[in-house]
Amino acid sequence: MTDPGNDTKTLSSQMPFDVARAFTFFFDDPAWIPKLAVGSLFAFLTPFLIGWIFVVGYAVGVARRVYEAKTPGLPEWEDFQEIFLDGLRGLAVALAHELPLMLLSLIMLLALIGGIFLGRSDGAIPEKFMFLGVPALVAGFVVVLALSVFLLIYVPAALARFVRTDRVVAAFDVLANVALIRTHLTTYVFGLLAIVLAGFIVPFGFLVFCVGVFPATFWSACVMGYVIGELARLGEEPLAATDGVG
Repeated sequence: MTDPGNDTKTLSSQMPFDVARAFTFFFDDPAWIPKLAVGSLFAFLTPFLIGWIFVVGYAVGVARRVYEAKTPGLPEWEDFQEIFLDGLRGLAVALAHELPLMLLSLIMLLALIGGIFLGRSDGAIPEKFMFLGVPALVAGFVVVLALSVFLLIYVPAALARFVRTDRVVAAFDVLANVALIRTHLTTYVFGLLAIVLAGFIVPFGFLVFCVGVFPATFWSACVMGYVIGELARLGEEPLAATDGVG
């Protein structure tokens, strides 16, 4: 009789990316509860820039440990200066890639507000806006949607190369980033799936953790860090595992 547990392990080992592991590695750390508590505090502060910096910096630390095959995968909340600097660099990479999307979204928002304002001041929306402005807004929405999907696919590769090289400039090597995606497409898709699923879980943080959305936000960032670390290892020989904190 076949052992179902062995079948699960065999299936997991045959998958190009262990999606389940991305969700569960967090809880393998014996000290995951206090680390989650501190991370949840910074997640609570994400409406302020300082909160995002530390959450992103910790996720970068997770990615670095996964890339270097260190266990446990969760860093200690000790060197806040290093976490802060990692957060600044990680945000710089992400925001630089997302800047065109943010600018386009702002232009569309201003155009929409302008159309509403003209309609209220004149009593009716001008015909020129209806025939020119509305189609332009629809086209802009399509472009924003397409660009959002592109960034969702592309930015993890940029972050992976940043973690691999520890150099921000490496994240902007477009040809190398695209090569990483194309060469390891199947594994990359599974990694993206884990990131998307983790982000989908965040709004349901109360149901998942029974304490609120902020622990789910921090956990989701760590899941992304884990995926980025695994993607950074693609195409390279795995490093020797290191036990303990390092």
